[in-house]
Amino acid sequence: MVSITDIAEALGISSATVSRAMNHSILVGPELTEAIKAKGVELGFNKRLIRRHKGRAILSIKLILPHHEEPERTLFYDLASLIENIRLGFRECTINLLCETASSKLKLYPHKKGGDISGFIFAFNQPSAATLHELNEVGTPFIVLNRQIPGIPCVASENAQGMLDIAAHLLKRKPNLKPAYIALNGMGQVGEERRDGFAAACSSLGIDFNSQRDSYCFDGIKKITSDRIRGITDAYNAIVCANDIIGTVVLTELNRLGIPIPTQVAVTGFDDSPVRQLSRPLLTTVSMPIGELARSAANLLEIQIIEQKKTEGITRIPGKLLVGEST
Repeated sequence: MVSITDIAEALGISSATVSRAMNHSILVGPELTEAIKAKGVELGFNKRLIRRHKGRAILSIKLILPHHEEPERTLFYDLASLIENIRLGFRECTINLLCETASSKLKLYPHKKGGDISGFIFAFNQPSAATLHELNEVGTPFIVLNRQIPGIPCVASENAQGMLDIAAHLLKRKPNLKPAYIALNGMGQVGEERRDGFAAACSSLGIDFNSQRDSYCFDGIKKITSDRIRGITDAYNAIVCANDIIGTVVLTELNRLGIPIPTQVAVTGFDDSPVRQLSRPLLTTVSMPIGELARSAANLLEIQIIEQKKTEGITRIPGKLLVGEST
């Protein structure tokens, strides 16, 4: 069997250089890397498959987290639970988990220690076109958590079902239901999915709701003011918020205005994020099962790496309606 030592001897270079090139290290220039790979093909080199040694394999996994200008947006999930359950999702292997934030300066393979990456998890952010191109060029397995991208392996919350549960619950509490939907600019696909899911739920249940007429999108948390909320409560008796952060802020402004909750206005959130425990009254929400999402994403990525099998399409994980005092 041809080894990296054989390639090194044939080219008159060190085995370490061959190893770096095979693992996409930037310490080896592109011309030399191509020469090493070409020599490997010529000699019949086959890179050792991890699956033969999966019981003792140690994988380097890079977790890419979202970058937020507004720090409060990091409160919509429990980071410790995310990390813990990613580790639990790798059933066959031990992992070294490296964390970075998605930004214009993101480098997938910045140095030798980070160059031999077995796989990537993009959590709560969508990889750019340039990033996807680089991943496909190198051939490193990856998975996206809580987004839906055609042709890309993804794991996400079941937003449509969650919004159906919220709509049905509100209709039971308020037979004359007139709901508004509130989101933040920058929520992207998740905000749109939840809005569209709520609109579809209202349509199926006979609730009067129009996405364009009854949806409100704010530029940031600070823009959700008492004056804006007062105007909304003049026309609606329920406020469906795209996440718990928005819901908690809305509750605060309603309390400031002296508007009784839920008798005059009911409020719901989404995600069951840590900030929900600070809401008064306790916010009704739908859980985003972060543990199941993380374990499922990790397990699917492990299948790509260990079994050398492609996983495509989206896996949806349903949440659970958690009724609080706000409805």
